[in-house]
Amino acid sequence: MTQAGTARIDHLLTYVPDLEVAGALFERMGFHLTPVSHIESMGIANRMILMRPKSAGQANFIELMSPYDRTKLPAVMQTVLSGDAGIRSMVLVAEEIEAFHRLMLAQGFSSAPPAHAKREWKIPGEDPVFPEFDVIFPVEMALRFNACKYYNLHLYLREDWTRHPNSAVRLTKVMAVAGNPAEFEVFSRLFGHDARDGEDGARLYPSGDITLEIVRPETVRKRFGVASEPEGTHYLGYEIEVASLGRLRASLKDGGISFHEHAGKVCVGPEVGLGSLIVFSEAVI
Repeated sequence: MTQAGTARIDHLLTYVPDLEVAGALFERMGFHLTPVSHIESMGIANRMILMRPKSAGQANFIELMSPYDRTKLPAVMQTVLSGDAGIRSMVLVAEEIEAFHRLMLAQGFSSAPPAHAKREWKIPGEDPVFPEFDVIFPVEMALRFNACKYYNLHLYLREDWTRHPNSAVRLTKVMAVAGNPAEFEVFSRLFGHDARDGEDGARLYPSGDITLEIVRPETVRKRFGVASEPEGTHYLGYEIEVASLGRLRASLKDGGISFHEHAGKVCVGPEVGLGSLIVFSEAVI
């Protein structure tokens, strides 16, 4: 349970220009995705890669989001859902979303009050279901974040949707790049947990099940074996825990997905992962 008024990382909002192409890519990686769903009032469509949270009161997933009617998009989402594919916001879950909104304002963020939203999931062979939630839209900063509160969380925890051929278990880490990782101490206050130093000048911001790790640009090649060092402050990617790296490798090979191995982990580069570095580590039983 988070401290009163704080929040924890729940999932990642990833913008994809073509939802069909993105969904097919993740299926080739060995993920089981939810059907396409729509928030009609906002002109937004999405598919989700649902995984299994450790803690009660939250979900754990990667959200692939795309606009299907830009005339309905809220103003803030016009910027979020445009440009190249990649992580657009780190989405937090807040049991007390009004209190969290007040905390955001107290920390100097400009943010509209939470809005209520509803989407339809059409499930083959079943009646449609309608997830409802309150949402605070992404704030405009180098590392965008926003927050939500669920009204029917059980829909995100269905066992049939959280089982994946590649053995994915859960999202464990969000990775970002910044010249000075310590300049984001605001996340310590929003999460209600003290930050700590990581390796090679990185800074870790724990939030419960999922940790935000901000690394320096010059360490990215060494840490992850990628071809180049990124520039500027931005989200780099995420880490997913799998039950078996062997099953993961087999899924990636079967799907024709390029990957490399580094420091005991399997990595799909951002040139393949729709702008995100996807790191897979094996769960410790």
